[in-house]
Amino acid sequence: MTRKNKKLKKKIKSILLASLLATCIVLCYLLFFFVSNKAPILQGTVEYQLEYKPGLHLDLYRPTNQVYTISPVLVYFHGGAWVLGRKEAININRFNDAINTLRENGYTIVSPAYTLAHEGKSPFPACIIDGFDALKWIKTHAQQYNLDLDNVNLMGESAGAQIAMMLSYSDPYDFGIDHSMPTIRSVVDIYGPSDLQSLYYSQSIDSLQSLLAKVPGSIAKNLDITQQICGFDPKSDSLRAQEFMAKYSPVRYITSQASPTLIIQGDADIIVPHSQSEILNQRLTDFGVDHAYYSLEGMGHALRLATDAQKDSMQIWIPDFVMKHRYADNKKQEGK
Repeated sequence: MTRKNKKLKKKIKSILLASLLATCIVLCYLLFFFVSNKAPILQGTVEYQLEYKPGLHLDLYRPTNQVYTISPVLVYFHGGAWVLGRKEAININRFNDAINTLRENGYTIVSPAYTLAHEGKSPFPACIIDGFDALKWIKTHAQQYNLDLDNVNLMGESAGAQIAMMLSYSDPYDFGIDHSMPTIRSVVDIYGPSDLQSLYYSQSIDSLQSLLAKVPGSIAKNLDITQQICGFDPKSDSLRAQEFMAKYSPVRYITSQASPTLIIQGDADIIVPHSQSEILNQRLTDFGVDHAYYSLEGMGHALRLATDAQKDSMQIWIPDFVMKHRYADNKKQEGK
């Protein structure tokens, strides 16, 4: 073997060793992070990657304490602006304690993946239909996994909260769904968009558009989240844009029969304007819908700048609200 080949072989070996070391460090960090943050995936039994429709899967986090003969359910939808995000985010998000509390109190947690914007194609209405299909899967497999169809709750963060609210407030028939749904007892909205039209005309989007105007066209198109979400340029077709925003705005579907709703958002949120929660709160109030609204001073999106007290409070508000609205049926209880 020539000296040149020996040097090349040694270099490749060094690169492989460095890569292996880096991988080990990352894995150790993730393990430490999951353990220290009590990631739900490390607690109890988890049924992972269950296909609920072709190409889409969900994860099922079983109760860590058998409280009921059939388990109430919370369905969690991850955030990510309808463009990114994964169902596994439930393990690295900001509400692990709330999720673990619900499981300790006999709840099953379901975390489904859903359609995201991709290559110029809007995620709508596919992501809404995916949510309904996930609920259909829960209904179909209720007996297999011991799920209580009279006690299903929805929760989402940011874009996931918009999906959760759409599933809770709208009629499945509005989206071509002709099968019945489980009973939705409550919906938890964590800094979610409730009125897409007012969101589109908000200062946050105006600032984004001003920034994009200074970027070359080919790059701006890829960075323009409004085009990715709509699947077309809303500035070039205002009528179509208005129809789109109205169709996917949860507040437009609220009636006096809407599910009890928990709203949590910081007043310093610059991603989803705080006004989105104000609009939702007012709409629910106007229709006399049971709801609770927590506006947290100084907190931004994704709990940025939240105080420890605010974070701790949220871990209590969420499970308390969900459990408060569980349909009481003593026949479904054990040890009560």
